[in-house]
Amino acid sequence: MNATRPRRRAPAMDPEQRREAIVRATMPLLAEHGANVTTRQIARAAGIAEGTIFRAFADKDEILHSCVTEAFRTDQLCARIRAVAPEPPLADRLTEAGVLFLDHLTQLGRMMRTLVTTGYDLHRRHHDEGRAPDDAREEFITGLVDALVPVLAPDRDRFRLPVEELARMFLSLLMGARFDEPSDDNREAAVARRVDVLLHGALGAAAGSQS
Repeated sequence: MNATRPRRRAPAMDPEQRREAIVRATMPLLAEHGANVTTRQIARAAGIAEGTIFRAFADKDEILHSCVTEAFRTDQLCARIRAVAPEPPLADRLTEAGVLFLDHLTQLGRMMRTLVTTGYDLHRRHHDEGRAPDDAREEFITGLVDALVPVLAPDRDRFRLPVEELARMFLSLLMGARFDEPSDDNREAAVARRVDVLLHGALGAAAGSQS
C-alpha cells in the first residue's frame, strides 16, 4: 500500500504581497458590487480564509481605499504604451496606444460608477492622500503624456505642434470616446476615427479646398 504523499503548501506571502493579492482579487468585484462587496466574497475570490483579510487590512473600507488607489495608478498602462513598436505607420501606432488607454479608462469608469452608486465617496481618496483632485488628475495625464511621447517621436519632424501638446490633444479626444462608444467591439473603430481627425483634421478634402 502506497503511503499518501503530504500536500505541498503554497509558499507563504509577506504582508505586502498578501495585501497586493487581496487588492487584485477585489478589484474585479468592485465593478459588479461596488462598495457593497462583502469580505466573504473577497476571501473567496482571493482563495483565503475570511479572517486572513483582517490580518492584512484593518477593515473593508481600507481595502476599498487601496483598490481605488491601485485603479488610478498608470505605471503598468504606461509601460504597455511605451512598448508599442515604432515601425508601423503613425496612425497604427496611435490606434494601438489609444485602445490600450481606452480599455484602461473604460474599466476604471465602470468601477468608479459602481462605487459611487453604492455610496463610496471618491473625494475621500484625495483628502486622505493630502492632494487636491486637480493635482491628482494632472499627475494622471502627465504620466500618460510621457508614455505617448515615444509613440509619436519617430514622426516628430512632421508635426506642426510639440509632441507633448499633440499627446495631450490625443488624450482629450480619447476621454470622450468611452461615452460615445460603450461597446467593446467598437472601441478600436472609435479610436481610429479620432486618430484620423487628429492627424488629418475634421474637414474633408472637398470642404478643405473651399476654405
